[in-house]
Amino acid sequence: QEAASAVLVEMGKRFLSRVMEELLGKFQPGILPQPCVLSTFANLALANVFGMVPFLNSILGTLLPVLPLARTDAMKCSFCYGKKFPKKIQNPGKTKIWE
Repeated sequence: QEAASAVLVEMGKRFLSRVMEELLGKFQPGILPQPCVLSTFANLALANVFGMVPFLNSILGTLLPVLPLARTDAMKCSFCYGKKFPKKIQNPGKTKIWE
């Protein structure tokens, strides 16, 4: 899954709308996504800061209702990793991936 995520992030640097179209198609409301999907969204945001802004509403709108379902440590860590979205948008040149 990590290799597939890395490929999607690299493709998203150039073809973000197509990558997001496919990812959001698999991203179902009411169903807790796999941790790898959340880290892929976060890495896409780090790779293409302003390109991700139009997709944040749909991503966050789908994630907020399922937050209470995140009970495992891996899932909680994945949700926390997503906090890089707003930090990266506020400071595009300063935020590092492991701050």
